[in-house]
Amino acid sequence: MATIRKVSIPCPHCSVRAKAPVDKVTAKGLKYNCPNCKTTIIATKTEKGISVRRAKADELEKSEEPTAKKEKKQLVVQGAPMWIVTFADLATLLLTFFVLMLSFANMDIVKFQDLMGSVRERYGVTMLERGDFQAVSEGRLEEVDSNVKQSSEMVAREKLVNVIYDSVIRAGFKGSTSITSTDEGVRVRVKGRALFKPGQATLVPSSEKFIDEISNVIKTTKNLYMVVEGHTDNRPIRTKKFPSNWELSVLRASAVLEKLLDKDVPPKKISAAGYADARPLFSNDREETRPLNRRVEFLFKRG
Repeated sequence: MATIRKVSIPCPHCSVRAKAPVDKVTAKGLKYNCPNCKTTIIATKTEKGISVRRAKADELEKSEEPTAKKEKKQLVVQGAPMWIVTFADLATLLLTFFVLMLSFANMDIVKFQDLMGSVRERYGVTMLERGDFQAVSEGRLEEVDSNVKQSSEMVAREKLVNVIYDSVIRAGFKGSTSITSTDEGVRVRVKGRALFKPGQATLVPSSEKFIDEISNVIKTTKNLYMVVEGHTDNRPIRTKKFPSNWELSVLRASAVLEKLLDKDVPPKKISAAGYADARPLFSNDREETRPLNRRVEFLFKRG
């Protein structure tokens, strides 16, 4: 490895010597700062040796100019490219969107609607409906009392929905059942095939657990009454036992009622009704929607 030769150059101002590489000292001059007094010195190679002098004012300006430019260049900090800001915003929005989708996918719509209704009522956002034979007071006090009453009813209905929902889950009927909450009460719709075979009014064995759960809800909830409703589609049936859909719907509702009575449900708390094809949920003209009208509904109402 070659050794770099250095020469000791004295400062003309403070006489402190500084070492510089010999090959850097040329006829054009080597410009450097004294390590002690910071004086700018120019060392020039001549025929007689090395000449040392202080730099003149014009030479200082020329030397400082590129240094200042260099410092400015060094101050420029290269950040992330511009597109990364837009990309980060897009990624954040997508993450928020999918989190919302996940939360809605895990939320029971009935519970959500009741919860929103409860919050709306408590904060004074109400919808007033006038009945044909209902006396409606315009007074502020009566309106406040009505809002408080509606709010308490909403909370009670929400609790009942939770109890029924848990019972449906325990019975394994989640895929065959829907729950809706209205001013009329809490309505549980069960697909007909989950309780009866086609054209029959005898409960299938797999419905036993569901009937047990429903009976427990009625017996353990104070001031709760229930109506069992039988519904069919519009396909005519003509048998000795079922001359029409009216008999089929009534007997199906009665079969559920009798089963509930066997579970020691108080007779005064339950009743049955059959509506045949008079109250369809969907059009009976389409094959894919007609089976949805064959159902049994349980309407829970407060006494």
